[in-house]
Amino acid sequence: PAPPLYTLEITIREGINSTLVRSSGEALSQVYSIDAGYRLISIKDKKILLQGVSHARAAFERNQSVYANVRAREDAENRAARTIAEEVKLRLTAFLSRAPV
Repeated sequence: PAPPLYTLEITIREGINSTLVRSSGEALSQVYSIDAGYRLISIKDKKILLQGVSHARAAFERNQSVYANVRAREDAENRAARTIAEEVKLRLTAFLSRAPV
């Protein structure tokens, strides 16, 4: 294969926000959020060719089962990560389809 022309750097920040909270302080619903900053860098001259930030949010319900809570959060994380991946992939595809080789 040909040698690579670009390097892709991605930084990720994630968090959880409670949306429905009982007066006792127990969260009934939460939102998982992820922000991904990315930079496409030319290996040849180390120039940043494309950079941006992508955001995704995924809500999930909490209940009394610890397993269900863990599973619901994992599902929310996976949904948000897929959203980020698709958005970054589309932006890179659009950029690279116009970029001279």
